Amino acid sequence: MRRGTLAAILSVPLLAAACARARVPLSVHETKTFPAAPGKLVRLDLRSLDVDVTVGTATTITAQVDIEAHSSSRTAAQRWMESHTPVFEDSASTLDVRQQPGRSSIVIFGYINTNGRVRMALPASVRLEIRTTSGDVTVAGDAALSGPVRIRTSSGSVTVTGGLDELIVKATSGDVMVRRRALTALDADTTSGDVTLESGTQRAIIGTTSGDVRLEQLQGGLSVDTSSGEVAASWAALAAGASIRVHTSSGDVRLRVPASSPLRGHITTRSGSIRSDLPGNSEHRERELTLSAPGPAAEVEIRTSSGDVSVHEHP
Repeated sequence: MRRGTLAAILSVPLLAAACARARVPLSVHETKTFPAAPGKLVRLDLRSLDVDVTVGTATTITAQVDIEAHSSSRTAAQRWMESHTPVFEDSASTLDVRQQPGRSSIVIFGYINTNGRVRMALPASVRLEIRTTSGDVTVAGDAALSGPVRIRTSSGSVTVTGGLDELIVKATSGDVMVRRRALTALDADTTSGDVTLESGTQRAIIGTTSGDVRLEQLQGGLSVDTSSGEVAASWAALAAGASIRVHTSSGDVRLRVPASSPLRGHITTRSGSIRSDLPGNSEHRERELTLSAPGPAAEVEIRTSSGDVSVHEHP
């Protein structure tokens, strides 16, 4: 008994030392610089890593990688680092940044805490495409990238505060937020993610299943298709000839247009209500409204099944 007890006591510091070694964090912190020719495509495919993009006046492309793993299993941490550390392939026309192929999930007995982010500083002369699975994406900057920026994500969120004029984004459950800088065009397609635009755009095309849509400071045409999501949109300016099209099943629709904006078209709902202070004729128990502004006007088509619709003017 005494020998067994002594062996057990002596093994404690050895076990503690082994655990301490296993729990030493593994990390990669590096910065790389690449040439940036006009029109060069920067393509990021980074699964669970977060991506921060800043657009400025630099003449080169700079990438900063910061990833680390803390785990009770050093082998698991090493495997995670191997599969998540980005590799760079550069040519005159394209810079590809992607994670190593392999399993993105690791099963261990114990714990693993991971953190990963790639920061890109880009000149405005390049083009940008981003693909993630669960990683969040942010784009910022005073300058605007050349051409449309394409972003595709599953559960990651997308936040844009500058750095681009035209955004094309496809998300599953991730939310899309655009603020501070007005766009020329927004094309957003989500399943359950919300789409919020605070800074305005000249043209917006939005498709969602259950996500809500909130758009402010619009300056042109709008097309929205959604099932149960609510739609709220307001315009800073609306010229004759613009098209407003909103189709939804059970979501409510609330539109606010500048005072004296001429509108012509139809608003229909099956079981919801319609409220409007614009000139028009109401029919079928106030579930169909025909807007009939004389002369040049913006064209309106709003259809919903059980959602309520309101169209009002604002100063």
